[in-house]
Amino acid sequence: MAFIAHGSDAAAHPKITTAQLQQALDVVANVLARQKKPFLDDEEERLAMIVLRVSQNLNQATGSISRFFNETDIIRWTDYTEHSHNNEAYYRVSSWMRLMMTLYFMAPSMQPTLLPLVTKYFQKMGYLDWVMGLSRPRRNLPAHHRYPSCHMTDCHYY
Repeated sequence: MAFIAHGSDAAAHPKITTAQLQQALDVVANVLARQKKPFLDDEEERLAMIVLRVSQNLNQATGSISRFFNETDIIRWTDYTEHSHNNEAYYRVSSWMRLMMTLYFMAPSMQPTLLPLVTKYFQKMGYLDWVMGLSRPRRNLPAHHRYPSCHMTDCHYY
């Protein structure tokens, strides 16, 4: 995790290569893919800073950030759809949304790319229907994600 701690610093270095910048994005996607429990200490925001620094580096490949968002979004939602009763899949898609929301506010130039992806999260989780009075929030989640639960070693609010 040392790369995560210093990843945004490395991605901002002017001598970093295009291939290394792509590797930084791949590391972010890989961290999300391997997530097994909720992140602590604002890890999503730290990951977002790597993406932000890559996007600001003049050596980045054209379209690499858009590809990163689109490909990672497909992977996260496929994982969640195929494993919707798995807490780990929920943690991964939730962290992905938090990373995107962080970038939405930290990097206004990314808003056109991120708004549809963040909106999709709220739509798939039932929040947009709830706001419009059509259903309860998180209607698409299994019950163990919707309600307080103490069936594990300690209480969590899903």
